[in-house]
Amino acid sequence: MNKYRKIASIVLLVLMATFLMADQNLLPPNYQQIMAEFGIGEAQMGLVSTIFVTTSALITVIWGFLADVGKRKRLLVIGVLLGEIPCFLTAYVQNYWQLLALRLFTGIGIGSIIPIGYSLIADMFQRERRGRGYAYIDTAFGFGTLFGMIVAGLTAGWRLPFIIASVPNFIFAPLFYIVAEEPKRGSGERELKEVLEKGYEYEYRISMEAIKRSLKTKTNILIFTQGVIGTVPWGVLMYWLISFFMVTRGMDKTTATFVLLLVGLSTVIGTLIGGIVGDYFERKQRGGRAVLTGLAIFIGMIVTIAIILYPLPSHLSILDWAFLALYSFLLIQFVTYADPNVRAIISQVNPPEDRATVFGLFNILDNVGKAIGPLFGGFLIEFLKDIGYAKPAAYEYTMIIGSLFWIPCALVWIWLRWTYPEDRDRISELLRKRAKEIMRKLSGS
Repeated sequence: MNKYRKIASIVLLVLMATFLMADQNLLPPNYQQIMAEFGIGEAQMGLVSTIFVTTSALITVIWGFLADVGKRKRLLVIGVLLGEIPCFLTAYVQNYWQLLALRLFTGIGIGSIIPIGYSLIADMFQRERRGRGYAYIDTAFGFGTLFGMIVAGLTAGWRLPFIIASVPNFIFAPLFYIVAEEPKRGSGERELKEVLEKGYEYEYRISMEAIKRSLKTKTNILIFTQGVIGTVPWGVLMYWLISFFMVTRGMDKTTATFVLLLVGLSTVIGTLIGGIVGDYFERKQRGGRAVLTGLAIFIGMIVTIAIILYPLPSHLSILDWAFLALYSFLLIQFVTYADPNVRAIISQVNPPEDRATVFGLFNILDNVGKAIGPLFGGFLIEFLKDIGYAKPAAYEYTMIIGSLFWIPCALVWIWLRWTYPEDRDRISELLRKRAKEIMRKLSGS
C-alpha cells in the first residue's frame, strides 16, 4: 500500500468517523427542550436514543459480514451516506414519531463504521502498533461525540445541529472513495507479510463454521460479556448527565454541556493514551493489556461517582472550571482505556477473514448496555419520582446506580488476563501454517 495513500486513507477514515459519530450526542443537550415541545416524558425521550443505539448495534453484524466478503471501501462509503441522509432530515421532523423513525434509519448507516473501519485498521497497522491504530479511530469517535455535544449545546434550537453534523460527510465520503486505497486483507500480520509482498491474495473468507469457532473462543466470550456490562454506565451517563446537571445543580443548558464536554474531552484523551499505554504494558508483560484495562475501569468508576456527588454550583467560577479540567484529565480519563485495548485483543484472537464479523457481533453486545442505558435511565428516574423521591434525588441516584455496573466489568478483565494470550498464540500459529501452505503452492506453481 502506497505510504501517502495510506496516510490519506487513515486521515479520511478518521474524519468520516468524527462527523458520523457527531450525531451520537446531538439530542442529550436538548432533552428538556424536546420533551417540552413534543409533550413527552423521560421514558419516551430515552426510547428515542435507545432505538437509535439498538439499530446501529444490530445492523453491524450485517455490515461486518458484508465487509468480510466484499470491498470494504465501497461498503463504508455507502454506510456513511445511509447514516447522514436521515441525520440531515431529522432537522425537519414535525412530531415525536417522525423523530423516532429517522433516528432508527440513522442508526442503520452509523452501524457501518465500526465493523468496516476496525477491519480496515487491522490491515493498515502491524500487530505491535494496532492499539495505536484503534486509538486513532476511537479518538475520532470521541471527538465527533464532543463536536456534536458542542454544536447541540451552543445552538439555540435543537434542529440546526443535525444539518451541521451531516453535511461534511457528503464531501468526505466521495473523497474517501476516490483517494483511499483498500489494504490487502491480512496485510497487518507479520506471518503473512512475505507471501503478500510476493503478490499473493489472502483468499480465506468468513464461513458459518468460522463464526461458530469464534463463539467458542474464550476470549471472544469474555470480551462480549464485559462489553454488555460495561456499556450500561455509558448509556445512562452520556445521555442523561446534562439533564442531571440542569435538574440537580440548576445549571443552564450551555453550562451543563460544557461540564460534560470537559468530562468527555478527558475520555477522548484516555482513549488515545489507553491504546498507547496498552501496547506498552503488553510488551512488558504477557497479558499486561488486560491488567491495565481492569484497573483503569475500576479507578474510573470511583472518580465518576465522586464527581456526581460533588456539589458543583450552578454558576461556575474560574477555580471551579480549573478543578473540573484537572480532575477530568488526570482521573476520569481512565474509564475509556478499555476501548482501544478491546479492539486490539479482538484483532489478535481472530483470523483476518473473521474480524469484521466478530467486530459486528461484539458491537451488538457492546451496545446492549448502551442501548438499554437511555431507556433504563428514563424509567429509573420516573420510578424514583413515583415512589416519592424528589426530582433532583431521582436523577442523582440514577447516575450512581448506572456507574456501579463498571464493577463486574472490571472483574471480567482479571479472567481475560489469562485467556487472551493463549488465544492470540493459537491464531499466530494458524497464520504461520497458512503462510507455509501458501509458500508451498507458490513453489509448486
